Amino acid sequence: MSEICEVPLNKLPAYDTAKNKPKSCDLCRKKRKDNEQAFSYCPQCDAIFCLKHHEFHQEYHEEFGKVHPTINKEQYELLKSQQSRVCADHTDKPVSMGCDKCLKMICIECACKDKFCDDGETHQMMTLNLLVEQLNDKINKLKRGMIEKEERLEQVFKFTSQTLAEYDQETTETLKKIHHTRDAQIKALESKYTQLEDEYTEGRLKAKTLITDFLEDEILKKWSQIRNTMRKTESRAKHAHQCDIVSSYSDTKNDMQRLIDEIMPSVDVPSVSTVREKGGSCELMLEVVSTDGFLMGKQLKLRPSKPLPKSLKLLHTVSLPSYPYSTRVWNSQILTGMYNKAVVAIDNNYQVKGSLIAFNNIPKTMEVYKDRLYTAVYGNPWTIYVHNQQGKQVTFLTHNDSCSYATGLAITCDKIVAPDRKNKLLIIYSLTGKKLKDISCPQLSQHWVSLCVSGPEKVVVSDYRSSQVFLIDISQGQLLWTCKDVFHPLGVACYGEKYVFVAASNSRTVTILDSSTGEVVSELKDSAIERGLLFDMDISEDRLIVANFHANKITVFQLKP
Repeated sequence: MSEICEVPLNKLPAYDTAKNKPKSCDLCRKKRKDNEQAFSYCPQCDAIFCLKHHEFHQEYHEEFGKVHPTINKEQYELLKSQQSRVCADHTDKPVSMGCDKCLKMICIECACKDKFCDDGETHQMMTLNLLVEQLNDKINKLKRGMIEKEERLEQVFKFTSQTLAEYDQETTETLKKIHHTRDAQIKALESKYTQLEDEYTEGRLKAKTLITDFLEDEILKKWSQIRNTMRKTESRAKHAHQCDIVSSYSDTKNDMQRLIDEIMPSVDVPSVSTVREKGGSCELMLEVVSTDGFLMGKQLKLRPSKPLPKSLKLLHTVSLPSYPYSTRVWNSQILTGMYNKAVVAIDNNYQVKGSLIAFNNIPKTMEVYKDRLYTAVYGNPWTIYVHNQQGKQVTFLTHNDSCSYATGLAITCDKIVAPDRKNKLLIIYSLTGKKLKDISCPQLSQHWVSLCVSGPEKVVVSDYRSSQVFLIDISQGQLLWTCKDVFHPLGVACYGEKYVFVAASNSRTVTILDSSTGEVVSELKDSAIERGLLFDMDISEDRLIVANFHANKITVFQLKP
């Protein structure tokens, strides 16, 4: 008597689940002894026994020449789940029918009276067995869809894992090339190589972290959700009562359909920088920059600081059909955000080409980062739209800033910076729109604000009402300097990493600040800078582009040293 059905009794798991308390041996309970967990059930005696009384039960009936076959715990639970349940209205009749529309279960007598679902439609009644069979067929179709989704997730996982491995290999190879050429450079460039290695390694680490987080947060998480849902569904189909299958069908269907319909996750893998050696000699072909690691294509050399401009030369004035709020140079074109809810493009011949992007509200500021255009459109909350070079919307994110005055936007080191003027904060987002942190900024008022980038994770902010221009390190949340020498500042633009240009309201002057100290170092004056609201400026090479709000013009100047 050492075994019952499939496995030895002493190896069966304890009969203990969240929904069912352990069954106790009937004979042990009658004798008021410690309850022993039951391992077998006799249908003829309708009793459950522990190991000891199971053997006693078998020996007792064998003495009288009778056979009382027993079943194990799993068979007992299956038998119990298949027992008919009685109707709620007729306790003497079992539930035998169900509606395919509303999933209501009734007995034969109820079927003669209950003709309609709760929504007024006619019942589609069928036997409980047939209804369960149809529902299981639908569940199986959903399971097949989830299996296909799982296979696609597996493909994305393999591709992303391979990309991660290639990143590691490329990182190692690139660093080897950098090390190989570094010693051949002149001594004055040694510090630049150290900086290059640090920036490159940091950039690669960020890319690797992005891919690793994508695997963990997107692929494995969704994969786990599918596996868990399928296990629950299969367990319910195997062990649950038919009525429970019917009752839970809607929730099960919705959960599975939601997982199937979810958009496949994707990761925007950053472009891979390469280093090439020329003619076997130790000549590294790259250009060191201070914002995004390094760019390829030029021989390594110290980049001289841009000279301080001494004067302005008017190149062209472009009349516009509406008030310009913001301006940026992108793809050799001048883009302007207009009061008429559109972004217009101005070509190299300074001709207005017409509307490039239309919005449902006023685009009050723009920023160009890598190959994307970020546009902050007024609303409550504000919306920051992202477009590619063809003017097609890629994504968008919302930003809570209840102030209606023109705002600023800056992007540095893959971080979007936007002001929340009511709460006196700078909000930092990732490029995907995830809020990373906020920085206290008591200098902000609920009025016009402009932003520009002045080096890695450093942002210049101008505030009209408080007449302040200040520099903030967003990585540390630290105020580096404040300038109060410009009355009612509006547009700001950074000239290299050394100077900050500031336009003031009702002034024909552009003030130049030292970006490291905030001190005024020079002023640029020109009669072509009309008095009014100079909402925004941008600098492209040696050109200064000014958006003059009240004059409905874009004015282009040459910066002369």
